[in-house]
Amino acid sequence: MTDPVNPASSTDTPAKGLYATPDEALKKVSSEYEYWSGKLTETSLQMCYAIIGANWAVFGTVTGISHNIWSKLSLGMVMVALGSNVVAALRLSESLKKQMDYGEGNAEMWAYEFERSKGKNVAWPFTDAIQDTGKNMRWVKGGFAIAGAVFFLIGAALK
Repeated sequence: MTDPVNPASSTDTPAKGLYATPDEALKKVSSEYEYWSGKLTETSLQMCYAIIGANWAVFGTVTGISHNIWSKLSLGMVMVALGSNVVAALRLSESLKKQMDYGEGNAEMWAYEFERSKGKNVAWPFTDAIQDTGKNMRWVKGGFAIAGAVFFLIGAALK
């Protein structure tokens, strides 16, 4: 019989499922998160390039773009998305290098922090700042690319 408080103490046949252990399931969620956040970066960049090309195709010239507020807003959103991607990459790479140097230079503290954070919902081995930057940039990349597309579609429809 299974103890609802401690399912591991079951005397019944172990349940079968997709994952053998909770750690295996957590690693799967983590790998999917990494995959999809990487896909967001790839697709938002591709979308930005497509929006730039679409603006040129629909509005034709610099004059055509400059005389359409929706096209200008569209390209503005795309430029913010592209620029923020560079800023985020710079910030994250520097923050990760700093964390890597800290781990390399403080092996005992790194091991202690590992043990202290094991099984807890904390940012380690990253930092709160690294996690927050990543979270905010996912919203900026996606949000500004989508806004650029919406502004383009409005401008194209009103042309």
